[in-house]
Amino acid sequence: MIIRWLKPMLAVVLSLNFSVAMAVVAEPHQHAGDIQPWKSNGQAYTNGNLFEADFGDLSGGLYKTDDPGIDADTSQGAFGAGNWLQLQVLGTLQFWNGSSWGGTANGEYVTIDDALGEVTTISSSGVTNPFAVVGEFDALGDIHEHLDFSIRNAANALGGSVGAYWIDLVLLETAPFSTSPLSTISAPFSIIFNRGLAEVDFENAVRAVTAVPVPGAVWLFGSALAGLVAAGRKRSLGVSA
Repeated sequence: MIIRWLKPMLAVVLSLNFSVAMAVVAEPHQHAGDIQPWKSNGQAYTNGNLFEADFGDLSGGLYKTDDPGIDADTSQGAFGAGNWLQLQVLGTLQFWNGSSWGGTANGEYVTIDDALGEVTTISSSGVTNPFAVVGEFDALGDIHEHLDFSIRNAANALGGSVGAYWIDLVLLETAPFSTSPLSTISAPFSIIFNRGLAEVDFENAVRAVTAVPVPGAVWLFGSALAGLVAAGRKRSLGVSA
């Protein structure tokens, strides 16, 4: 009698477990710590305004990292298929010396290698090539890419003083080979890179950033610049998988 009732119960349990497993597999996987943009009502959004990375991570070695990645959250809104996603750097590079944020100690600068092989350079004196192509949205308006970030010294070699490095950016959706936004650009966000600090000291630097917001004038200037920079970078880009 017990066996007769046990078989149907086991079937139900197995069926429920299988359904849950399939739901987990079908759910889009978002990576913790990644920048997760989406578009809604013509506006680009991100999942936060501050992201952390480490120049000493395992994959990048002492002076490189490919974090944070950029992984679109299409569950909240997809971008236009075939359009490009780009980063635009705002302002200058800031350095944490253990007690305050300011200019770099020894002429260090951060570089971003974009999807087209072009390099953006951010130093305490300014930015060269402020637009970095992340990639091309697929047929579903999705994208997941990791660009390479590096810290270099005044001798143009990989290296940098121990401390934290802070850059500000926005994300924008554009047509291929253009820097003119097709939708309202995202609000500014920050990436803070650790270079050799203990975790507690790095978190002190991060907490100090939250007390120094991006100046509104810098954001407005960046928005204007996006519409004025020449839109004819003659380079090719493959569709992201």
